[in-house]
Amino acid sequence: MPTLCSVLFAVVAVLLVACTATRIESVHFGAPGDVEWAIMRHYERYASEGGCFRPVIDGFTTTTVLEDTPDRLVVHTRYLWRDRVQEGGGSGQVCRGFGERTFTLARDPDGRLVVVEMSGQQDEAVIRSLIRRVLPD
Repeated sequence: MPTLCSVLFAVVAVLLVACTATRIESVHFGAPGDVEWAIMRHYERYASEGGCFRPVIDGFTTTTVLEDTPDRLVVHTRYLWRDRVQEGGGSGQVCRGFGERTFTLARDPDGRLVVVEMSGQQDEAVIRSLIRRVLPD
């Protein structure tokens, strides 16, 4: 059962993100929602935060486009994240907070947006695969 403190943190965090959320604007890479979705999907598949191995981005608080060319889009983001498996912190680990990363996007041969580089802590594909098998969705 969540503690009062964790519930209050979640409510404040959601309100903060909702009030300050920014959009990623790109001349060459289409709608902000498409860019954000590509970033969030890549982050969910490969990122880790401390001892938290299943983080997801709940929202972006700030975004800065560092490069926007027809071939690549580089975005520095600050975001709110949580780990949907370890969110309760039963192990004493707090698996939610704010983070910052830089993402580089390009288009694959089919024209879809893909993240080709992400800064910050990441897991090896084999480790991530094992964790996903052991931990429920």
